[in-house]
Formats: sequence, C-alpha cells, structure tokens
Amino acid sequence: MKDSPTLGRWLSMARDDEIVIDAADINHEASSNLWCFSPCDDESQGLSAAALVDFINQVMTARREKLSGNSSMLFYCWHDAQTRQLRFSLVSSTHGRLPFGCAIDPSSELAVVAGHIVRKDWLNADWGKTGPNGPGAEAALSLPVFVANL
Repeated sequence: MKDSPTLGRWLSMARDDEIVIDAADINHEASSNLWCFSPCDDESQGLSAAALVDFINQVMTARREKLSGNSSMLFYCWHDAQTRQLRFSLVSSTHGRLPFGCAIDPSSELAVVAGHIVRKDWLNADWGKTGPNGPGAEAALSLPVFVANL
C-alpha cells in the first residue's frame, strides 16, 4: 500500500479482525464479518483500480491465513452505490448462497468491481448529479459481486 496511505490505513484496520463463523445463521455471520470503506473526496484522488485490487487481495490473503484451512468460507465484495462504499464480508460456504435480497452476478471479476467503484464513483466528478449521465442512468439488472473461496 506504499502508493496509497488510505488503502494502507484500511488494510491495517481489516487485516487482523476476528472472523465470526456461524453456519446456522448466514445474516449474523455476514454482518459480523462486514467491512465498509469509502474515501473522503481528497483521499479518492490518490486511488486507482489496480491499487484497490491489491488491497482486496491482501485482505483475502490475511483472511485465508487467519482461517488456516479450518473452515470453508466465501469472501465476497461489491460496490454499494447508495452509500458509495466498497463492502466485503465472509460467510460459510455451507450456506450455499450469499446473503443478498436482490439479484446478483457472482461471476464478476475483482478488477471489474474495483474499476467500477474507482472510476464510476470515487473519481467521477459527475457522481450524484441527476440527468442522463447521473448515477441512475445505468440501472443494473443484477449486482456485480466478486466471490472467492477461502
């Protein structure tokens, strides 16, 4: 995270966080393992999609090491456009699903999710403006979600 103090700070917060495993309650598990990140305006100028991918990969590596192969978990991340946040969490793979109440596209590549949040939100000067190019101009049929087995 040498290129971005913001991502370095986020990594230090999320890297060693406790992992909650609750195979009986997917919502408890998801909310307990949830992290949300959004830069303030002056921090966003120093971010890139590649740096965000690196940050997420480092978080996944730390989560994988913390699990030490003791439990099969799904790491998943997505862009919450309403809150302008990168979000990620973990749930047990035994649930067989992710805890979303909307249609999702779980085949999204990490670079696509990261690129979308950085370019179309955090670095987009027109974000939040109404009109043909505003945030509601491209209504998604499903939420792009990156998923990895840990």
